Amino acid sequence: MRKLRPHSEESIDLLLDTICDVFGGFVFIACLLALLTNHKTPTPDDPAGTSGMQGRVLAEKLEAAKSELAGLQKINEKNKSLGQDKLQTLVHERDELQSTLDRLRKQQPTNSDMAVSKDPVGDLNEIRSEVKALDQRHADAKARKEAAEKKGRDLAAQIQSIRSKITAEDEKHVEHVRFPKEREITKSAMNVVLKYGAIYPLVDSTGEKYSGLTRIPKGGEDFDAIPKQSEGIAITDTATIRRVLASYKRWGGYVSLNVYPDSFETFRALKALILEAGLDYGFDVYPEHFIITFSPKGTSPAPL
Repeated sequence: MRKLRPHSEESIDLLLDTICDVFGGFVFIACLLALLTNHKTPTPDDPAGTSGMQGRVLAEKLEAAKSELAGLQKINEKNKSLGQDKLQTLVHERDELQSTLDRLRKQQPTNSDMAVSKDPVGDLNEIRSEVKALDQRHADAKARKEAAEKKGRDLAAQIQSIRSKITAEDEKHVEHVRFPKEREITKSAMNVVLKYGAIYPLVDSTGEKYSGLTRIPKGGEDFDAIPKQSEGIAITDTATIRRVLASYKRWGGYVSLNVYPDSFETFRALKALILEAGLDYGFDVYPEHFIITFSPKGTSPAPL
């Protein structure tokens, strides 16, 4: 016999050598006969044959399942490839839209003072808000204008009322006097000074010099009469005033009033008491800081 070679491609040569050998031939024939005698066609009722058929059926089902699985895998791969292609298409379309949007933004005019809104709906809402705010401001301005006009009318009415009151007060303060008549004075003048809202007679009801006057001699019987503030006879002291007027009437004189500007109210009140006492009176008005000089040779206001 030939020795076995290490290479597998020489296995056929070994088989041929064995067949050609006599002993190998007998062995080969014996094996063939054994196989032929053991091989039987299975009957339908044979369990072994049934198992073989079931195995073949299962094998065929397995092969069919494998074939179907392979087909499904091919379809899945195809769907995946198609899906990848669609995704790439969508990505490409997205990139194109983005580039178009960027180009439009560059072409749109910009304003350095105001950022351009990317949302038209947001711009519209902002414009509506601004319009609403302007309407509110207009309504507020209109309300303020109406309030100012009403206040102006009220102030005009108040001014008119004040003017009416001032006119009425002025009418009350208007003094209607008669100018002295050029007539002969037959009575003695009893001089009285009205200043600081009080009465300063040169002589009191007893015929004495009134202490509320400061007499400054100027030579002979002439003197300046300066009233002392807060030492005159108040117009409310009607009892004292009536006594002085009664003494003047007894002496057969008339009242000569020397009035300063701060004592017109006192003059009006005293005039009523003089008329009540049945006396005549005359008056003269002097400036505020004027100093009256009295003299026996001087003249006094004539009675009215």
